[in-house]
Amino acid sequence: MNIQDEHPDDAVNIAPHLHAILFEDDKLRVLKVSVKPGDEAKMHWHPRNINYVLSAGKLGFTKPDGSSVDIDLSEGQVTSSVESSHEVKNIGDTIVETVQVELKD
Repeated sequence: MNIQDEHPDDAVNIAPHLHAILFEDDKLRVLKVSVKPGDEAKMHWHPRNINYVLSAGKLGFTKPDGSSVDIDLSEGQVTSSVESSHEVKNIGDTIVETVQVELKD
């Protein structure tokens, strides 16, 4: 199963300048996510996932309902998320880098 073929709003389709596929098989996909200061991605979708933060920084997220939250990420932090859609913008002054493991259910 190729996630971006099944979901036109997939992060790799909408924001390939931020998301690079490192590995994909029938159970998971691993992305390198790099968001430079001021970079942003329009509304896009991710399956359930786990992120390991390589480089710290501050990102702003906006959900489809218009609600938003700013998140400070620390180097070495691990986050997880349910299947969801969001817009994202780097509102800090450092490049935020993560390795994102997306689970195929």
